[in-house]
Amino acid sequence: MIIDCAVYRDGVRETTEHDSESLDAALARLGEDDFLWVGIGNPTADEMHRVAGSLGLHPLAVEDALEAHQRPKVERYPDHTFISIRTVSYSDDDITTHEVNIFLGVNYLLTVRHGGPTLKNARKAAERMIEPLSHGPTAALYAVVDSIVDHYEDVAAELETDVQEVETSVFSAQRSSDSTRIYRLKRETLEFRRAVLPLREPLHRFALAAATEDARPYFRDIADHLARAAEAIDSIDHLLDNALQAHLAQLSVQQNEDMRKLTAGATIFAVPTAIAGIYGMNFEHMPELTWTYGYPLCVGVIGTLCGYIYWRFKRSGWL
Repeated sequence: MIIDCAVYRDGVRETTEHDSESLDAALARLGEDDFLWVGIGNPTADEMHRVAGSLGLHPLAVEDALEAHQRPKVERYPDHTFISIRTVSYSDDDITTHEVNIFLGVNYLLTVRHGGPTLKNARKAAERMIEPLSHGPTAALYAVVDSIVDHYEDVAAELETDVQEVETSVFSAQRSSDSTRIYRLKRETLEFRRAVLPLREPLHRFALAAATEDARPYFRDIADHLARAAEAIDSIDHLLDNALQAHLAQLSVQQNEDMRKLTAGATIFAVPTAIAGIYGMNFEHMPELTWTYGYPLCVGVIGTLCGYIYWRFKRSGWL
């Protein structure tokens, strides 16, 4: 249940046992400048309530952390801050999001992860920077949120690459069913938007007011990265709209070309059909019925007229 738990003194890690009893002991021996960083993955209700009791978490925040279907947000409680944020991954035109709920207290940071990639890399990166981590749990919070938000830009870059592939396919000479992929990418972009955009305003407020003076520039940097990701999402959505409109226009042009070819073919075959229909009425007294050169003359006239009509359609671009 507890994936990782450690006390940090002056930015240096001191490992603690991964159970609730050790958590209480670690909290009891925290110094004035020490803090506890706890990581939990997919907790049950009992496990979460035991940790919440040790840290004194607000019941509403605990309920939100357990439900794992929260809109990204930042909420302030009397003695801690609750942050709900989503991790985003992208593969094969598919956006996958998972929830990470974070509790920031005076002397602790608790991360509650529901699926998705682990936060071990964020912790290791923070532990390599002892001086920033000596500023307390806010520095650890920065490491976690920064690693998640930075990945938003990576996902946006991958999405833009796929959108460029769609644009190339739409404007290529070959026919393709790009509408299916465009709709799928738009649906995934909407999922991406739901993970990113709701976090912009609360994180901006947190960067301006909630963080300590030393930490504010760092959280403003995260807010800038988040803004860039949001702008990239808007740009991707706009490009997909344009690609869809272009694809529909291409389909219309292709259908018009098909209709032209069908019309030209029907016109060419109308000539021999008309002549054959006339001579197929089997009247006794018809011109050239008994003439020796009547049949070759009829076939020659048909071939000449069909060739002329074909030439005219070819010249006009219908064939």
